Amino acid sequence: MVSTSIGQWKFNLTIRLLKYQRAASVATQQLGDRTEEALVKNYLIGVLACLVAALVIGVKPIQKTLNEAINQGTLKGVENCISYSHSDLLSPEAIRATCVSTFQKRLHGHDHAVGRAGPRGETRSISWAGELENKTPDHVTTWIGVTVGIFDADGNEKEFTAETRIWIDPLGKAEFRVDLPDLDGNQLDNLEFCELDDAAPHDCIRWGITDVKGLSV
Repeated sequence: MVSTSIGQWKFNLTIRLLKYQRAASVATQQLGDRTEEALVKNYLIGVLACLVAALVIGVKPIQKTLNEAINQGTLKGVENCISYSHSDLLSPEAIRATCVSTFQKRLHGHDHAVGRAGPRGETRSISWAGELENKTPDHVTTWIGVTVGIFDADGNEKEFTAETRIWIDPLGKAEFRVDLPDLDGNQLDNLEFCELDDAAPHDCIRWGITDVKGLSV
């Protein structure tokens, strides 16, 4: 009699556990359906908000904001910028220059602009010009900062700086020229280029690319 009661009790407990398991499964399924429904609802709200914004402020401002947020520092960002920046008042060259300036980023390393250059021009109008090579396969060089230093007999240096836009394709070359209005040609008389490994240069001139900007391809 006792054995029968225990068996019945186990049977009833098993039935209750199965009912609880089924109820939990149903609740979990309902929760999953609600979560999925909420995600779909939020997605639709987001799409609707974008459509409303496009109608209110236009498509181009949205394209511009998204492009600048996602593609900063990339060639793709410049290409997208040019596509939505058409203007009857600006030339294609001006639009391209503006887009490049907006998206270019500072590049680190010494391989984005390497080359030879020297003084050009008359005594009162000196510029610095030469050819630069971009030795990287995955960046375009778009801007450079140039520094020219003149050392006197005591080793004191006087610096002249300039900057310019440039376009050097990956693994490509391009010429550049910058004006140095504060540099008098007479200061260059009888001066040779400084030795690269000279720790205390004097009576010589040296130059370098001190800053580079560009775009990843």
